[in-house]
Amino acid sequence: MEKYIFFMSGIVVSCLINCVLVFQFLEERNERRYESHWLYFFTKSGVFLFSVFMNLFKQPVINIISWIAVICIMNLAVYWGRSKTVLFRIAEVMILILLLSIAEAAGVELLDFILFKFQISNIHTVMAESMEITFSKLIVLVFYYLVITKFWREDLNVKLTMTQCLIELIIILFSSANLAVILMVISKATSKAEHVLILVNMGCMLVADLYFLYFARFAEENNQLKVKLKLLEQQSLLQYEFYEEQEVKYNESIKILHDVNKHLQMIETIYQTNQKELAVTYAQEISQMLLPLTMQEYTNNPILNVLLNDKKKIANLHAISFQMDIGPVDLSFMEPIEVTTVFGNLLDNAMEACKAVETNKYIHMKLDNYHDFIVIIISNSTMPIEKWHLGKPVSKKGKNHGIGLLNVENVIKKYHGSMILEENNQEFSCKIIFNKEDGFQ
Repeated sequence: MEKYIFFMSGIVVSCLINCVLVFQFLEERNERRYESHWLYFFTKSGVFLFSVFMNLFKQPVINIISWIAVICIMNLAVYWGRSKTVLFRIAEVMILILLLSIAEAAGVELLDFILFKFQISNIHTVMAESMEITFSKLIVLVFYYLVITKFWREDLNVKLTMTQCLIELIIILFSSANLAVILMVISKATSKAEHVLILVNMGCMLVADLYFLYFARFAEENNQLKVKLKLLEQQSLLQYEFYEEQEVKYNESIKILHDVNKHLQMIETIYQTNQKELAVTYAQEISQMLLPLTMQEYTNNPILNVLLNDKKKIANLHAISFQMDIGPVDLSFMEPIEVTTVFGNLLDNAMEACKAVETNKYIHMKLDNYHDFIVIIISNSTMPIEKWHLGKPVSKKGKNHGIGLLNVENVIKKYHGSMILEENNQEFSCKIIFNKEDGFQ
């Protein structure tokens, strides 16, 4: 009975670590198809129980095959890899599981070498099996967090921080020291109580390593998010200051228009001298001179008007057709800096995509009310997008690009809105919906 309990404990810990690592990998590489957290909880629990059941047969080859099969099915059923083919996603899972299996086997061989090298023998069979599980899973954890997560990632430009490296080094040294102590006493343990204490120690060590290595990974991601947040704040501030400056210039241009009275008096004088043709020509010249100073009122939002007029001019310079269909929408619930963040970033991205297209360059923007919703739709011509990650296109320009889109997402989440990005037939579209009933107006 004692042997069976120890055996089951080892299998449970081993399968738990496998499930945590594999599903962590799937979560990072794919998107969830469904919103229900309970669905994914029961999915992970089911895979865990299935893995425990298959390990009872003690058939390594069958275990690996069944493990690959069930994970591939779950990957395709409850996760969505937008830019990845089915074969590629299946290959990813197979390679990951094979790598983890190789690391586990290497851990067993390394333990056998250590026991042989230091002439440690007379170990109880149950304790030897538990030690193999502990040591091999430790190797798997170190290999996954220090190798796979560092080199098998979307952005290879992310740099490790000194704090993260120090945490991971401390965890490895602590685990090594703990294992060394266990190796020294395991051959001398004879009683049931000693076996239980050593087993509990090994189980706690694995759980602690899993937690702290995950924490180190979290610290890395947190550091990257802080960097991105600073970039987001700087970009938003620069955009807002630019359009605020444009609004000031526009107000100054209004003052210039006051001189129109003098020009009108001159035209009146010309008419009085019966020089009608000269008066018409003069009026046309004045109209052309004042045209650059005028700004079209697209909305009731002054900052958005300045932004749209500016983008319209830039689009014309690059031979991009910029069509706007704007209804009587009230955007007063948004801060001015948020207006520039959303529309400035989206239109900048649209123009950048259009510049890469040789012909039929266009941007269509629709802003209107639909029942209880405010809907923003911006579509533009684009080259085919090769890579997506977490529902967003991956920029080919590398690190820190795509920051603007994250900034847009932050504003949308603040007002409980939703955003959908799509690409079809060389047309990229961004659809944003705000619900008026959420109380922001």
